[in-house]
Amino acid sequence: MFGGYRIRWFKESDLESYISGLNANLYECYDEARFRWKMVETPFSLGFVSIAVAESQEGEPVAFNSFMPLQVRTREGIIPMVQGCDGFVHPAHRRMGLFQQTLRFMVRELAGMGPEFLMGFNFGGSAGAAQKVGSTVTCDARVWEAKAEDVLAPAIPREENVSVRRIGFAELYRLYERWASSTDLLHYYRTPEYLRWRYSHPLRRSSFYEVGVGDEVGYVTVSLEGNPDGSRDVFFEDYTPSMVKPEVLAVVLREVARGGEPLATVHATGLNVSSLPSAASVLGLVPDATYTLIMNAISGVETHGNKLFKGKTELTRVESWHIASSDVF
Repeated sequence: MFGGYRIRWFKESDLESYISGLNANLYECYDEARFRWKMVETPFSLGFVSIAVAESQEGEPVAFNSFMPLQVRTREGIIPMVQGCDGFVHPAHRRMGLFQQTLRFMVRELAGMGPEFLMGFNFGGSAGAAQKVGSTVTCDARVWEAKAEDVLAPAIPREENVSVRRIGFAELYRLYERWASSTDLLHYYRTPEYLRWRYSHPLRRSSFYEVGVGDEVGYVTVSLEGNPDGSRDVFFEDYTPSMVKPEVLAVVLREVARGGEPLATVHATGLNVSSLPSAASVLGLVPDATYTLIMNAISGVETHGNKLFKGKTELTRVESWHIASSDVF
């Protein structure tokens, strides 16, 4: 118990409160299909729905903090972790320290169960609360966006040097694996099961492209999400780092536009220390929402000051990471 509240794991009977609360605080169209996809069908499931819930004295769920199981790939091996996402506190119960208590509960409960550290892309207020329970603030990530017609209108220098070919899951995984086996960058592990799950999003339809720029070959993944007026928003979801160039993203967007569907807004998300902000700026994308990337040790990683280490690998060194849009849940 904490101040009259009990922190526990999610129960099926919490679903209605969870969905309604998310729609009031974070989403416009969160529903059961998205919940099942995100928190139940994930291939990295811990065997239960890992959402920490604060329950009032009356037995009502009043705060939620979701922890999605994922895996990080390094040169040395695979590190299981969780990413914080989809958290909110009902207005009448704010400023009670409930967000911090859900974090403490998660660390205590998951220690020894596999996940070794927490990552989270938090808005300002929740990032501050996470710091109070020992989380390290590393850097910011931004959402970049623009009208599709504005991105498609101008010709981008060097577009003629880019080749694009649509591919399937097997080729996508082959291109990922070729890059992953040769890079020192930390990144979310994209197993075949993960890729199939990640791109079975209930609201988005995804396409995969092999991209060539001179001697470089990589991939770009794009998803389309429908709007009430029949148009589609475009999301640059995933990409090998060498493909984050304005000419590559422009050519891929033109390839998507050839499908004939009306395109509305283009979105991409990435760390401020990555090459995405530069490419987005050239394309005319402007910054929208800002997130702060935080990390917190659970079990199996070491903390030295405000830095986290797995063996000799510093997890909090953001320049060592490749984070694509699809990694920001």
